[in-house]
Amino acid sequence: LVRAEGIFKFTVEEKSPIDTFIADLSNQLPIRTTASYSLRSLMPTNVEFVAVDNRTGQLRTRAILDRDEMCARQQCSCQSCELLFQLLVDSEQTLVSKVIEVKVQDRNDHSPRFENQSMIHIIYIKENVPLGHRIVLPTANDPDEGMFIDLSCIAP
Repeated sequence: LVRAEGIFKFTVEEKSPIDTFIADLSNQLPIRTTASYSLRSLMPTNVEFVAVDNRTGQLRTRAILDRDEMCARQQCSCQSCELLFQLLVDSEQTLVSKVIEVKVQDRNDHSPRFENQSMIHIIYIKENVPLGHRIVLPTANDPDEGMFIDLSCIAP
């Protein structure tokens, strides 16, 4: 008998140490007997990142997950940096199959970088500029997700 049910979704913070606990899969499933857990990557490059203990069902990291590096190497779905796996749980005469999604949560650990770091950006705006007037600002690149706020630039 094979049972396939929905998707388990978990999150782990980027750059967490090796062997970081992600989830106890034995608590996620209604299995009350001894079981054997195995994990198969749905993306070939994901194998090295997480592992499941085949006796306890604990899901842990096998490497330090660097989201920026993983996305640059296309080792995850880079829109939200997710790793996809198939979990197989063999319990007596039942085989349970689940999809596991592990999202690598970005640590906003990069400052925005301007094309010319040494360049000082001074922007002059006339007092009588009409509402809605467009002002060209220098562009920056930030590999992190979301907004970066550099607290060192905020006046007390």
